[in-house]
Amino acid sequence: MKWSKYIILLCIVTLLTGCWDRRELGKTSIVTGMAVDKGDSLKYKLTIETTEAREMNVKTATGFAPSSVASLEGNTIGELAAKFNIVNATIPIYSHMRLLIISEELVEDGLLEFMDFFDRNRQIRDDFAIVIAKNGNAGDVLKVTNMYKKSASLKLFTQLNTMQKDWGGAPDVKLNDYTRIYSSEGQAPVIPAVEIVGDPKKGGSVENMKSEVPESEIDISSMGVLKNGKLAGYASLFEVRNMLFIQGKIKTTTLTANCEGGKKKFGYRITHSKTKVTAKEKNGIPNFYVKIKTEGSLDGTECSQKIGEPYAFEGYEESINTIMEKEIESFIKKTKEEYNADIFGFGDIFREQDYQHFKKYKDTWDDGYAKSKFHISFNAEIKRSGLRKDRMIMK
Repeated sequence: MKWSKYIILLCIVTLLTGCWDRRELGKTSIVTGMAVDKGDSLKYKLTIETTEAREMNVKTATGFAPSSVASLEGNTIGELAAKFNIVNATIPIYSHMRLLIISEELVEDGLLEFMDFFDRNRQIRDDFAIVIAKNGNAGDVLKVTNMYKKSASLKLFTQLNTMQKDWGGAPDVKLNDYTRIYSSEGQAPVIPAVEIVGDPKKGGSVENMKSEVPESEIDISSMGVLKNGKLAGYASLFEVRNMLFIQGKIKTTTLTANCEGGKKKFGYRITHSKTKVTAKEKNGIPNFYVKIKTEGSLDGTECSQKIGEPYAFEGYEESINTIMEKEIESFIKKTKEEYNADIFGFGDIFREQDYQHFKKYKDTWDDGYAKSKFHISFNAEIKRSGLRKDRMIMK
């Protein structure tokens, strides 16, 4: 019994040893963002942003730059990530990366083979956002400072999340989403696109962060559609929202519709949204029935109708339904004719609900999508009128 206690104690002691791969905090730097451009002399140009912890904290900030941005050129991203100490004094830690920016030029040429590095690497998580740098270099995006988060990548990561949750103008695309959709038989991948507004050179200064009206900032501008690994075109923010309606990913948003007569407008704030898609083949043609049901409240009106009257909301709801059904149908038509790419995932739904007929399109879903028919039903239900019934001024 006595010896057994010693043996148990020795076993416990072995569990108290330190980590074999530990690194001192003072000798490391946290990478928050990475950008990939075409290289001038080699295949890729990799830019990383590392944050300075003291400058990120209000109590310890001294007024210096909150982050450091450095670039290297090479033929593989793995090689570049491993040798960044050519320009960086400390060891880069990639596990907390929040953003990957890809230049428009790379996406247009289909040079996205480097994505395998991020999908395969053990040190990089799969929950960072991916964006396209439209009309500019990806590395320049990481140089634009800001007041909110100071770090360009941290600010843009939060910006994408809040935009998607509050209005629906940005798809929530993380690495695991991109990888899953890229290998899908019935859906084409999409990536949010951002643009630098203003002078990129002035965006890297500390004064840009302190200014009430920054000389340079990053805007979410659109969404890139990929077809066979290349950029097929861009969709507007309103079209992105229509895609999210179909996918059932709208949390809250505000729609604008016409009053009776068409000259004045009113707003409809959606608080609940639910989408049901049914797929079946009829006479050799895939048919999709999309039913979108929303609930919300009146969010400001210029209309002359008195809201306190019975069935007063019926005209508002009919106007919303008509506009949204036309917009969604128009965008689906655009994806068929301009991109020839199913970005909604209708192919995956067809495979799940009618696999016997989907089998013939397994390797050629683009052909099936091109001839598919869509039946859109948008049902808006206004539950509340806000804090008052009628307009403050009736004219």
